[in-house]
This record gives sequence, C-alpha cells and structure tokens, in this order.
Amino acid sequence: MTAQAFWDRKAPKYAQKPIADSAAYEDKLQHITALLRPTDRVLEIGCGTGGTARRIVQVAAQVTATDISAEMIRIARARSNEFAKGKLDFFQAEASQEIEGYPFDAVCAFSLLHLVDNIPEVLEAVFRQVKPGGYFISKTVCLMDAPRGMQLMVRLLTTARIAPKVNNISRVELTDHLTRAGFEIDQIKHFGKNHTSPFIVAHRPAE
Repeated sequence: MTAQAFWDRKAPKYAQKPIADSAAYEDKLQHITALLRPTDRVLEIGCGTGGTARRIVQVAAQVTATDISAEMIRIARARSNEFAKGKLDFFQAEASQEIEGYPFDAVCAFSLLHLVDNIPEVLEAVFRQVKPGGYFISKTVCLMDAPRGMQLMVRLLTTARIAPKVNNISRVELTDHLTRAGFEIDQIKHFGKNHTSPFIVAHRPAE
C-alpha cells in the first residue's frame, strides 16, 4: 500500500481523533506563533486535515499547506472558514515537492519527517524553499530514543498495517540531517510528557 493510499484510508478517522494532549499542543502553537510576523508567508508540509494551518494563518499573512493525501486535503478545504479565504490554500503534494510561490518566511513540518522515505531529500527541498534568515520549524518522532517496548509496538502495528512505516531515527541523527542540509539549529524543546518527539527551530543562514 502506498503512503497516499494509507493516509486516504485513515483520513476520516484521523479527522475525528481528538488531540491527545491539548495543553502541550497549545503550548507548541504559542511557541510557533511567537516566531512569526503578521507579514510572513508560511508553508506547512504534511498538514493532515489542516488544524494547525488554520491556527497559524491567524497570525501570518498567508499559509500554504500540503499533504500527500487527497482525502486529507479534501477535509482540510471543507473545514476552512471565511476568515481564511485568500490567506490559506491547501494542495496535495509530496513532502519533497517544491511549492509554487517559494521562498517562504517559514516552513513547518509537524509529525512528518519520521514518516518520509528519504529525510535528506525532503530537508534539501525544504532548505531551498526557506528564505535566507527564515525558519524551519518541526516536530518529529525519534523512535530510536523511545523505550524498547514502544519501538516493538510500533513495529507490530506497522507490520499489521495499522500504523504507517516509521523511520528508526534518533534526535542526534535528526539534528545531523538538519545541519547537513544547511540549517543552523536555534532551539530544541519538548512539550508535555513526551520527550521522544523534539520540537526543533532551525534557520537558513542569511546570505
């Protein structure tokens, strides 16, 4: 099963799933929006049904949000409100695809990099789409840093096609990928009790 087919199948249930830790999510959003300016143009890749994009657009000039799943994008567009018209656009696209209108002031990828087939390729594409001095803001599951029981459970769920394939990556490897792509890391934080999914703020050096 392709990644697109998997997420198309999961989209209806995903859209109804409540946020596991709403306090941590709000804390993360507050941190994201504090980095953005009212004039900023933002790209979010792997946007799912668009919940985070709809929050970011409240503080930015324009948000473009993409996902590999056509069904996720259909739901995201249906949930877009009048306030977002002209400011928020949803498109189906691969994570490594360059999006029309780049470079952006910030690119975001939440709960995505551990799911892609080629992390270096995606990060190289992201780097090209961030303005010099702009931010890449991400949150990624680092499965290698998780307890062995969790690693085993993820493998079993993946084998049963209940969960998607997850890259077995550590935080050290992730930060190495970021710096190899050309980014400089500004912050590494954790929100809530989950310390295996680092929130990383990096920037493309100014020219």
